[in-house]
Amino acid sequence: MRSLELHVFETEDDVDIAIQSGTALPEQIANTQCTDCEGRVGYGGLDGFELFVFVIDENDQDWVVCGECAGPIIDYVDAFFPPVTRSHFVLDEDLDYF
Repeated sequence: MRSLELHVFETEDDVDIAIQSGTALPEQIANTQCTDCEGRVGYGGLDGFELFVFVIDENDQDWVVCGECAGPIIDYVDAFFPPVTRSHFVLDEDLDYF
């Protein structure tokens, strides 16, 4: 069995957060091409920032994949078990138990 860690970077702020939190080093996510299709990712996009996925395997090998190539994984929705939605309650005090 393989174990993969996926980090989806949707904005430039996500890159900053990942670097500040130690999730990724700048040189790990500096690549501007998808490993699979060689499409532009991150700051290499022609229309600004392009979504990408940073993947780390069980051997700490890492690579970058564009949003289109990673689409089947990051956009998957199970018809039998739809995504969990967040509660509209803000605090436990909003719940009326009795």
